[in-house]
Amino acid sequence: MTPHPTFSTGSLNRLAERTEYELWLLEAVYEVVEQKLFPSWPDSVVYPLEKSKPDFFSYGQINAVIGDWRPHFLNVGAPLIFVSSFKLLDMFIEWVLEENGIVSTFRFDQKRKKLDGSSVFPQEIEARPWLKERLIALYSALIPLRGTIIHNKNFISADGAIRVARSKTGVVESMVDISSSQLRTLVVSILSVLKYVDGTWHLNESREKILRHALDELAPLHGLPLLGQKQPFHTRVRVYLEGDDPFDFDPIAIQRDLAERYVNQDCSFDLRVLMVRDGEVVEAYLFPDTLVATADTDWPQGVDAQQYKTKVPDDINPEHLCLG
Repeated sequence: MTPHPTFSTGSLNRLAERTEYELWLLEAVYEVVEQKLFPSWPDSVVYPLEKSKPDFFSYGQINAVIGDWRPHFLNVGAPLIFVSSFKLLDMFIEWVLEENGIVSTFRFDQKRKKLDGSSVFPQEIEARPWLKERLIALYSALIPLRGTIIHNKNFISADGAIRVARSKTGVVESMVDISSSQLRTLVVSILSVLKYVDGTWHLNESREKILRHALDELAPLHGLPLLGQKQPFHTRVRVYLEGDDPFDFDPIAIQRDLAERYVNQDCSFDLRVLMVRDGEVVEAYLFPDTLVATADTDWPQGVDAQQYKTKVPDDINPEHLCLG
């Protein structure tokens, strides 16, 4: 076994070549695009000038496509989608084993047994034991379900959902229900992990929460305890300020207001500060959630506001400037 796999660029290229077809298929079926999974919305929480409590706004998006093939395919193609998602996970596991110097095998159970405690995953996973444990548990749980669909045909598929029996060595065990929503979550979770590993997407704190929440939704499949992750919600807060100090706000109070509004969600936020002089916005700053989330009583010690200066937005509402 290789002591410390490097997961070099060449190694990542081999993974990309190995998973190219399944990635293409599943991305196309679910339209898995980074901008759609993690959209950027207008500022939805606004603190008008001279007001201590915010106004909340809701935004939505409609995408009307005539003659789209996806809904029908998702309704009838759930078994193919499930098998393809398992194959994608299997190829990833096989790649990890090979990078650890473990001889490849075609038998899924043997691969699973070789995923002992000494197998090292890429850093994005290795640094998150909860993720590594659940990927391995998912792999273990999906092996017999995949076998049923491919070999025994002991399953029912309707309206994008699957009801499939666990079967091993010819013995049919309990049935497992996988809803269309769970199937999508399974696919997107596996795709996301691959994107984070190869560096196509960046795994920040907000996206990590999304992944944790998704794995909780898949708990009936992997069988591990819930991580207890509330549904993540990321927004952007806008604060109008007079004077010269772009730090003249209380990030803890903003966090409290959001927690009261979004009780059942884990809310994070970027903060846009708009400086007002003589009834006009003259400067703008955009502080990322990674900065304001760690704000404490020492805020903003050590923070250079000029690094976060940005363009004044075009959507200034005069009512938020108390101009009528």
